[in-house]
Amino acid sequence: MRFSCYKTTLIRLTAVLLFTIGCEESVEELDYQEKLVVFANLEAGLPLMDTVYVSYTYEINEAHESEGKWVSDADVWITGAGDTLEFLPVEGRPGRYTTSSFELIESGEEYTLNVEHDDESVSASTTVPDSFTVTSVTSDLYECDGEPVFVDTIDLHLEENSLPVILEAMMSGDYSSLAMDTVIYREGPCHTTSFASVPLFLIDWEAEEEPGMMRVISFALEDTTTNAIVDTSFTANAFKGSMWVDEDGNYYRPNPAVVNLSQDVIDFSWLLFNYYGPHLIAMQTTDHAFSDYFFGDPFRQNQWILPDSNVDGGYGLFSSVATRYFVVYIAPDTEP
Repeated sequence: MRFSCYKTTLIRLTAVLLFTIGCEESVEELDYQEKLVVFANLEAGLPLMDTVYVSYTYEINEAHESEGKWVSDADVWITGAGDTLEFLPVEGRPGRYTTSSFELIESGEEYTLNVEHDDESVSASTTVPDSFTVTSVTSDLYECDGEPVFVDTIDLHLEENSLPVILEAMMSGDYSSLAMDTVIYREGPCHTTSFASVPLFLIDWEAEEEPGMMRVISFALEDTTTNAIVDTSFTANAFKGSMWVDEDGNYYRPNPAVVNLSQDVIDFSWLLFNYYGPHLIAMQTTDHAFSDYFFGDPFRQNQWILPDSNVDGGYGLFSSVATRYFVVYIAPDTEP
């Protein structure tokens, strides 16, 4: 709310300086209005396993208390595909709501989130993206030291590694049952210097309808300090962020790595991998509500920017995705 006032004031001030120097103009300051904030996300083909979050806004200069604005006594429900999913508060987790329903979210269907609290109500709708295909592709468009570099395909093992098989392996901690190709994480000027570095592999995707954007999640199934890819160079810190250090002085990075993209072929470069070992890759096509919200503040670092929300009567985001999963093993480069 303060950003809108600030922006309006700046525009008016510019007009005064350019056209009416010496004149005075009265600018009416907008009053802050507290509103509900909701966040939820649906995934096609799965029950709603994610949480619905409900809170109230903070004024821009207001101190943020860890649990001060969470709402735990709201009425929350989602309608769509002929069903109504009711949500209940999560005990001990202020502002969080889950459902006991195991109804699968259907592609192509519109779902509406409704939240009521006291005399306020908000709603938001999303149309779940359709399924899409993914394919590993080759490329000879990259160069290293002036010489062309061929990026080969990998086997995604989509048929062998169904989501139930992957989840069973994750629950047991034994990934030997998963089929996965091994790719080498090479370091040096050609491979770990920028967004344009030679990728480890490339994935093409195709959907019947244009999604909002593509979201890629690279989750290391084994993320200990012993298998962390330790790179404290200026370049790595600039592109990946500084490495974290535990109490014993061991380096590690956050897990998973997440990027949001708008391109036909996804290059899986060094930026998506922070650990050696097996990785679960989730490629998601998002709805347009997600992309509109993301482009409103892509780096999520500007408190003065209010992202484009699809929540009617409040703020936040109600979005949906379709996902394809595969597993790949990241190995260190043993060549001298």
